[in-house]
Amino acid sequence: MGATNCPETPRQKMITMMYLVYTAMLALNVSAEVVQGFKTVGTAMRESNKNIAAKLDDTYANFDKALENSPDKVREMYNRAQEIKKLSNDITAFIDSMECDFIGGHVAAKAEYKDPATGEKFSVVLRDPNDKTVVYQDSVRSVLDRWGFSWFTDKQLEDNHEPAKFFIGPDVKSPDPELGAIKIKNKILDFKKRINEVLGEDSSHVKIALNMSDGYNKEGELVPWEVLNFNEVITGAALVTLTRLKAETMNAEFDAVNMLYKKVSKGDYSFDQVALITRPKSTYILQGGTYETTINVGAYDSRQKFVANVNGQTISSNDEGNVIYKTVCHNLGKQTIRARATLSSPDGGTKEYEIVDEYFVAKPAGVVRLDGLQVVYAGLENPITISAAGVDTRNLKATIEGQATITKGEGEGGYIIKPTPGQKSLVINVDATIDGKTTRVGAQKVIVKDIPAPVIKVAGVENGGRIAKKDLTTNTAVIPTKNPDFLLKIDNRTIRIIKMTVAVGAKEANINGPRLNEEAISIIKKATRGDKLVILADVMMPDGKAKPVTYTATLK
Repeated sequence: MGATNCPETPRQKMITMMYLVYTAMLALNVSAEVVQGFKTVGTAMRESNKNIAAKLDDTYANFDKALENSPDKVREMYNRAQEIKKLSNDITAFIDSMECDFIGGHVAAKAEYKDPATGEKFSVVLRDPNDKTVVYQDSVRSVLDRWGFSWFTDKQLEDNHEPAKFFIGPDVKSPDPELGAIKIKNKILDFKKRINEVLGEDSSHVKIALNMSDGYNKEGELVPWEVLNFNEVITGAALVTLTRLKAETMNAEFDAVNMLYKKVSKGDYSFDQVALITRPKSTYILQGGTYETTINVGAYDSRQKFVANVNGQTISSNDEGNVIYKTVCHNLGKQTIRARATLSSPDGGTKEYEIVDEYFVAKPAGVVRLDGLQVVYAGLENPITISAAGVDTRNLKATIEGQATITKGEGEGGYIIKPTPGQKSLVINVDATIDGKTTRVGAQKVIVKDIPAPVIKVAGVENGGRIAKKDLTTNTAVIPTKNPDFLLKIDNRTIRIIKMTVAVGAKEANINGPRLNEEAISIIKKATRGDKLVILADVMMPDGKAKPVTYTATLK
């Protein structure tokens, strides 16, 4: 708010405070499209996890059958597979329990859902009404299994404080080892170590995607894995991270057990059940990106070629016994892949196997975050940060429509914009390079403002106030500070008075600098109560230009 000719009333102060709170909320706002993206990703990944679990069940069933048929040959690999199964189940059960406690204890007290087909409404209580620390975990699991992430409200998934409090504690620099993030990290590190011990020399044939390495945050600082994944992230992102960790754990389990199963069947074809398996690199694809999946047959003979028909495309297996299917994703939403493989059977004939899988294609959503402001200021360096869900910031680029310079700033996705004076608005474009193709994923129009004139205080009294003569003779500093309407964070020391004229009635004194000189003090001492003090100051601003500012006060 600008300076007025009278002190602010309580109502005006309240309006000012509400405006500042509203501005802060806008600066932290997460778009509905991004939140919807987390809902889509979370639901898709949970469905993908169910598919992985089903494939694991099939593999273990085949192992059981093989053990029954050839116990002496299979038992060693079977026991190793069971140990891997226990290790994986321990991890996924721990993460699942923590996910339930987080949702029921910190995200939602109950789940409400309206069936889009029937219109029927459902409501499920997720925790004890009298004790929020008691979470009904079975209820949370039931809701997630039935409705995925779709029942969450945007507000529930937007919160960016609860994940940090729940998973790492209040001190980001010293995360609490008794909370979830470090426990998850330690369990996964132990899981990877134990997997390698169980597999021995065969561990080199299994890829485990569970990366627990430290990384760089948006400020470019190297931080631990737990801080990187759970500090300053919205609730939706934290929940997707948990779902991803379960998926990567089960994928590691599947690859390890499947490798052991192949060793059992190497050189023969004695199983009476064969499953066609697909392993997509990802089930969440950005529009314009490429869906890629590896398709093979459980217990297959690596010396035998087979042919698969995938969505109408005929592909032969490679030397590793895999069929690689790729397709560029143009259509949005859920997509279906249908594969049919023809394999030579031991009796000299052929047999066909079929599988149906799904993946999701989402439109990239570029986000421009103005760091700490809602406008940009002409002549100044204004920091911004760009991002897009599912796209590495190294593959993003910001450009400007309008008269301004733009340069790389600090941190991932950071840029500095310096508008040319006279501009009224700019458009910030965000382009993403996906699979070698550059696509516009977002644009935001911003208002360009001139730096507002600063506010002057004399002896602690603002413009338009009443000031005692004795205060002026003992406190001679004339202090300029930034205008409350100036939203960019700056150092007040960059605003300074070059020169000023002090006048009382017909008498005036010219001063170089920010303090009243002896001549000005003499004029003030000779003034009478009720006289007007007028100060005309030239103030140097952060853009290197001077602004004239007028200050008036009544002597008392």
